[in-house]
Amino acid sequence: MEQLDLPLAEWIVLALIAERPSHGFAIASLTAEGAEIGEFWYVSRPMVYRSITRLVERGLITPVGSEEGNRGPQRMIYAATRSAKATVSRWLSEPVAQLFDVRADLTCKFLLLQRRGSSPARLVERQRVVIDEIEESLRAKERAGDHLTRAIYAWRLEHVRAARRFLDAVDVDSTQSAVKTG
Repeated sequence: MEQLDLPLAEWIVLALIAERPSHGFAIASLTAEGAEIGEFWYVSRPMVYRSITRLVERGLITPVGSEEGNRGPQRMIYAATRSAKATVSRWLSEPVAQLFDVRADLTCKFLLLQRRGSSPARLVERQRVVIDEIEESLRAKERAGDHLTRAIYAWRLEHVRAARRFLDAVDVDSTQSAVKTG
């Protein structure tokens, strides 16, 4: 399957359905404000259902049954295709290319890896390489230009340092978890 260009909300919905067949209401419960995923990246219920529609249209998930809702209509259950599951696994292992994607995309990848019981160590390692490349590029430009340009590059370098601290915290946490369970 070719590399997909999905919005983050669709990746999240696809990854959750790839874990196990589910219906939109269950997914929306995980992505609601304050919920397991929604505490860090909120996906509204309408966006969850829109994402499901788009994922069905793209052939990434398919209806596999239904179940009775507590109040209201039956809930359609969807499952990810085999190729979609492989695509999700690949996406979860890929570092983000842009510094501004660390906050949302990378954080969500770590949350979804944790749900799978997968170690984030390899992703942390790969992300460090990308962060190093971003820093190198910024350092080459930080002394160029006027005071405003230098201030902007200084700000971006602070983001690099923050991203590194975040990766350090995730890495330490994953190492400590491995020691506890090992």
